[in-house]
Formats: sequence, structure tokens, C-alpha cells
Amino acid sequence: MQLRKLSLFVSIFIINSYAQSEDYVNVQLLHYSESDSRVTVLAPSVEVNKELGTDYTLNGSVVFDSVTGASPTYYDASSGASAYSRDTNVSLSNIKKGNIKFEEQRKAGALNLTTRLANRDEIKTGINFSGEHDFYSAEISGSFLHYMDGSKNSSVSVGGSYQSNQILVKTDATSGASEKKTNNVTNLQVGLSQVVNQTSVINGGIFYGKESGYLSSPYHNIVRLINNTYRIEAEKKPESKTNYGFKLGYIKSLNEQISAQINYKYYSDDWDIQSHTIDTLAYYDLSSKTTLGGGIRYYTQTKANFYDERFTTEQYGSSDERFKAFDATTYKANIDYKISDTISYNFEVNLYKQSTGLQATYFMTGLKYKF
Repeated sequence: MQLRKLSLFVSIFIINSYAQSEDYVNVQLLHYSESDSRVTVLAPSVEVNKELGTDYTLNGSVVFDSVTGASPTYYDASSGASAYSRDTNVSLSNIKKGNIKFEEQRKAGALNLTTRLANRDEIKTGINFSGEHDFYSAEISGSFLHYMDGSKNSSVSVGGSYQSNQILVKTDATSGASEKKTNNVTNLQVGLSQVVNQTSVINGGIFYGKESGYLSSPYHNIVRLINNTYRIEAEKKPESKTNYGFKLGYIKSLNEQISAQINYKYYSDDWDIQSHTIDTLAYYDLSSKTTLGGGIRYYTQTKANFYDERFTTEQYGSSDERFKAFDATTYKANIDYKISDTISYNFEVNLYKQSTGLQATYFMTGLKYKF
């Protein structure tokens, strides 16, 4: 099952123009759980960051996902509850929509190199690989950061990535025969960052993306009504998608103990999906060793032009609920505790609520060791 398209596209927004690199090992464990026992994810990861002199930084990471749960889709009840329970002539009484169980493991790795030029401008290059039993992905990325003044108060950045994906689509549920499908993803971004004063930074940027090839999910079905005959078929999405949008951000240090940031993102694509995201975060230094954080993220989107709740007579169709119109709110809280000068501990909890009724909780905990 395709869990996700892991993108390590280098972010072009500068959160802190004076951020210093360091050598560290970061070990994290993420646990994600949806309501109604739909999806559970357990994902340990390791990240290593190493300074190679003053001009180079090498960062590498690996992650292992274990995913279990069930995904809602239509199926022919007379053939059993399976994503491949499809029929070209099925009675209306046998058409059901329910959670189809799945289990998947994913392994992924990434390697990124930061190169600093003589004027301290930065070039970042990266590679990323991800693999499941039926989905394989490879990506290359790069970005260039240029400081427009000697004090590094102003910067401009451009970046891009190219991702190639291979999907094995089952063509025969009985024999397990599969057909290889591919898709490609290209992303481009341009951003600006400006230090306003000693306590605030603003940033912004525009982005563009293009996807082409097999963009459907082999695990979601649709119901077609053709000549008064009901048919359960695999979903069919358009074989191309173009998206664009922009981002804005503001970071403010309110005093020596409290800082906050707010980010806004607008997204639009030619599948008629438009979305707005507002993300807020605040941090409070409780002591020299303890920092508390929290925030709220609000997201809203319109539905894709091919999304159908039940029956469709159109060329394209999908019952994947991720493409319907919905709103979602995420409540976030975290704590960072400095055990010593070299070791720190972090814990984060997120509560996600969607207007469709879906709810999820995910935790992340880990240790960071500086060397």
C-alpha cells in the first residue's frame, strides 16, 4: 500500500537567520492513531547531523514505518470485504462501503549536504529513497540561499525537487499478478526572508508543483451507474495535476522567555482543490532547562472535481475521503527538557479533529545528543 510520498524537499523559508549548525544524533519515536481503529502507525527514526569543517554540513536520516488499520472503500459484499471485491454487474443490495484491513511496512532514508560558499551563501543538495512492498520512490532536491547583505538580515532562496515513483498495481486478486505503474513529481519554490528588527522576522514565498502518470490509488473503488447497471471499479483520477500557491510567515520574540510564530499557506490545483492553512506556535522558557510549546493549526479545503459520494457516470471518479471538502483543527503541545549540556529530551502530542468526524492522536518522543 502506498503510505505516503515522502518528500525531503529542502524548505526555503528561513526561520532564524542566525541559526547555528551543530553535530548531533537525534532518535525519535512517533505513534499515530485514528479513531474507529482505522489507522495506527509506529515509526522509529534516527537522524545524524555532522559538520565537516566550516563549509560543509552532512545530514542523514532513516525511518521505519509499521502501519496497520483499515481504509474505507466500496466493495461487492457477495465476494467478501476486500478492496478487490469488484464486479461489472452487481446488485445494489450487495454494494457496501466499509473499512478494508491492511498492514504495511516502509523503509526510507535521506542524505543532505549543505555547502557554504566564500560569501557564506548556501547550496543544499539531497537524495531520498523510500520503499514498501508495492511502492518505491526516489527523489533528488536542491536549493540555493543568497544573503543580500553582510549582516544576513535579508535573503532570497530558490529550490526544487524531482521525485520518481513506482507503484505495483494488483491486476488479479486470485493469482496476485501485478502491473507496474509510474508517476513523477516536480516541485519549485522561491522565497524571501527579512529580519525586521532584533525581535522579529518575516518570510514568504511562492511554490509550483506538477505531477504526472498514475495518480490513482489501487485500494479505492468507485461505483458506476451505466445503462441502469451498477459496476464496482477501481477509482480513476486524472493522470496529471498542477498546483501552485504561496506562504507567509511571521516570527516574534515577545520577551526573553516567550516567542511566537504564525504561518499562512494558500494552495490551489487543477483538480479544483483549494485550501487554506493557518498554523500558530508559541514557546515559553520555563527555566534554563525546560521549554514549553503549543499551538493550533487550522486547515480547510474544497472537494476535488472527480470526488463522488456514491455513484458516478463521469470519466474520473474517486471515493477517497481525503478529496472531499472538509475542515480540520490540530491542537499541539510539546516540552523540551535539557538533561545536560549534550543531551536533551522532547515530547510532543497532537490532537487532530476533522469535520467529517475523523479524529486522530499522535505522539512523538525522543532524545537528542550533541557531540
